[in-house]
Amino acid sequence: MHKKNIFIMMLVFLCLSLHQHARAEMRPVPKIRAGVPPFDIIREILVTNRADKQNTPPADNSTAPYITWLADSDARVQAELILANPVAKVFSVRNLGNQLASSLAALDYGIEYLHSPVLLITGNTDSEAVRFFIEGYKDFPQAIGSEIDHLNLPLGDFQRQDSKLSPNEKERMFVEKNVDYQVSMAVERYNERIRKKRLIVVGCVLDVVNSYGLGTNQLFITNINGETDGKKIKKMSLLRTIDKKLLTNVGRPQLKKKKRTIKNTQQTPEKEKVTENYRRNLL
Repeated sequence: MHKKNIFIMMLVFLCLSLHQHARAEMRPVPKIRAGVPPFDIIREILVTNRADKQNTPPADNSTAPYITWLADSDARVQAELILANPVAKVFSVRNLGNQLASSLAALDYGIEYLHSPVLLITGNTDSEAVRFFIEGYKDFPQAIGSEIDHLNLPLGDFQRQDSKLSPNEKERMFVEKNVDYQVSMAVERYNERIRKKRLIVVGCVLDVVNSYGLGTNQLFITNINGETDGKKIKKMSLLRTIDKKLLTNVGRPQLKKKKRTIKNTQQTPEKEKVTENYRRNLL
């Protein structure tokens, strides 16, 4: 009898262990994405480094970089989307959600010591950082979660609103609002340089997935020194000498409306006969 009790207890313990294991298996885990083997990546680095660079202009370190660029860590977002030849022209600062507070030391260095005349802050569509903020990020390690948690400052109020927007529309709105917030923080921090005309803070949305329907990797200037009205931005003195054709991407990107297809309403004789019979049945 004693052995039977021991057996029952072991069986219960085994069942509980399996149940706990099954619950652990159900927890969401980060996706493991197939990628290029590390040795192939190192080979490509070495091949690129040994390539003929005689036609490449030398990096000029005598002048300030054109841009101190604050961007999301998204690997699809590269400096070549900002300038055709970014060497020595773009001082890049990257973090999750293109947040000013997460990279103050690097930004201060680019602006106060390298004397970049432009601070460019870009958010991008299909942003994983913004999506994690919207959908939840409690299963991430503390360091990652803490950085995403800072998005509560620019986006917390909008997150709590009952919105009828679709998930894609909500994500786009959050990207735009986050850029506006980061620009406002930059304007406050670097106000003295802005007042002395030594710095301009430019906020942009980079559409890496054609979310607005106006073309992949289109860059939209949505904020300059805190001004968010596209019409007012276009009238700013610093844009007066720019060709008006180039100003089409200045202002909030508007979703491209889908063309409505008009169905042929003409009825064939057979369709007219069916319709007439249907009407008779209703009478």
